[in-house]
Amino acid sequence: MNRNSNAIANASSRANVSLREPAFLAELQLAASASGKTLEQAQAYARKCLTEIEATPQEAWLRPMAKMARFIYTRSYEPDMDINLDKLEELRALSKDHLLLFLWSHKSHMDSFVFLLSLYQNHFRPLPLIFAGINMNFLGFGALARRVGAIFLRRTFQEDPIYKLVFRHYIDHLIQHRTPLSWSIEGTRSRTGKLSPPKLGLLNWVVESCQRQQTQKVLLVPVSIAFDRIAEIDDYVALQSGLPKRKESLRWFFNYIFGMRQPYGKVYVRYGEPLALELPPASPSGAATASLDVTRMAFEVCTRIEQITPIKSADVLAMVLLGANKRALTAAEMYRQSAGIAELIRERRLPASSGFSLDNEAQVSAAVLALEKSGLVKCFDAAQVPVYYIPDAQRLAAAYYRNTITHYFLHAALGEIGLAMCELNIELPNVAALHDNVAALRELYKFEFFYKPAAEFWPEVLSQTSRRYPHWDSGEHSIQKLLRDKPPRFGHAILRSITEAYLIIAVALLDMEDRPVHDVKAFTRQLLAQGRQMLLRRTVSCESSVSQDLFANGLRLATHLALLDGRGSDLASRRTAFAESVVSALSAINLLQRAYDEAWFSQLSAGRIANLLGP
Repeated sequence: MNRNSNAIANASSRANVSLREPAFLAELQLAASASGKTLEQAQAYARKCLTEIEATPQEAWLRPMAKMARFIYTRSYEPDMDINLDKLEELRALSKDHLLLFLWSHKSHMDSFVFLLSLYQNHFRPLPLIFAGINMNFLGFGALARRVGAIFLRRTFQEDPIYKLVFRHYIDHLIQHRTPLSWSIEGTRSRTGKLSPPKLGLLNWVVESCQRQQTQKVLLVPVSIAFDRIAEIDDYVALQSGLPKRKESLRWFFNYIFGMRQPYGKVYVRYGEPLALELPPASPSGAATASLDVTRMAFEVCTRIEQITPIKSADVLAMVLLGANKRALTAAEMYRQSAGIAELIRERRLPASSGFSLDNEAQVSAAVLALEKSGLVKCFDAAQVPVYYIPDAQRLAAAYYRNTITHYFLHAALGEIGLAMCELNIELPNVAALHDNVAALRELYKFEFFYKPAAEFWPEVLSQTSRRYPHWDSGEHSIQKLLRDKPPRFGHAILRSITEAYLIIAVALLDMEDRPVHDVKAFTRQLLAQGRQMLLRRTVSCESSVSQDLFANGLRLATHLALLDGRGSDLASRRTAFAESVVSALSAINLLQRAYDEAWFSQLSAGRIANLLGP
């Protein structure tokens, strides 16, 4: 154990030597000229950059830092983390002759603490060095973090040739010494609960370094880090609503630690199936091919992270309550709805958390009580039967927890919306019509989810649709009757907020007619105001649709469709076409919502009245 840790420490300390090597100095001279510096000035700045970047891990600091990390997370989380130790043992064996690159999901400031602690407490050595944003290099914390392997990295440095050169040589040095590395594949914390698109910068740097060093046997290890509750959820709601991000500092760090007083449940760390790094041939002309390979591998890592993210009881209940679209539900109603989803989870062998339990009404009531204590759910118990609902101020927070599991039910959701589109388009429901509708939806939501290849994606949609609605294409019953007999579960529950966010964007673009969007930040502020107005006018119904993060993905789609700038002479007509596609999807979601309401509420009320009137 000491030998491996010391090897990393020695490798890191020898990085200074590389700044005096002839090859580095030759490149530094060129970088100095590009920066308008003398060689002496460039050398001084290079040393400063390296001091800012490099980790200085020391075995003596691991134990006290592990104690500090444990103190931090156990203030609100249960002491024992839920880790799939069998997969960790496999990785331990692979680490003997493979270089491991751990790529983890980023939900909380707790992530780096619990990730390293999950390895340290299970005697996994050597610990990987961990890339961190320079914003975390504040007084007091930065020096400690370096001693356990933190590499602090500037957010942007494309215009700084000396910094880029130093960073490239430092990465080469670490890869040459086969130093395990780790970082967030998302690059920043997810504010919506969904896995964000991968940031390719670091992965590109590391892949290029492995290629230069001709390093073989490299594995990308997907890691899912999940929490029953997120400590920063209030901050995320504020950020999505347009408030500025709080700056990290020593005072912020202490406030963050000692502000954790409520019980937030359990922490889950799941290690996934590693992906072999496919190195393209080392050739300058192969740069474009290398970039394409990295993109594909990054998306595959994200897909594998999603596949191991545990489903928790609170996530399912949040989805059920949000699907009711502001209607309050009794515990019995929540049980009947969540029981069907729990059965589907078992049938498909989806990864449920160790505490997942929705098998009877008592377990559902216990899970709802925990949500009530957290403030996410409120109970109205003045009438004979208590009912539960999500307050408006908590709907963004509830959407966060729902969004952590929506990818598991995406195929079923798109199938439901596709069937509803058949009904609205007065189409005979058949495989071809459903395929076309779902293909259009996939294009609409192309920046929201990680999709399987089309050859795998469509059969899964068809399978999930037929599982819920057998013989849906037989023509024996209308789609509306099918939806009444078996109310929809996912389409309206998980895609309304995204679609309504897109509607807000579409309306704002239509109002601009053919004028281009010059300032995306200013336009986003306009969208927040537009969304609040549309909420007040009930044009949209979902508070979670008025979200900076949802607008960001919608604007990525708008950019892809060339809806923001003035390219071409048909900007107004293209914006109109986009608005029509959004309205088509939202109309189908509203049809699903009506079918859901009729199944769960209208028939219930009618039945009670009929019982009162008698025969």
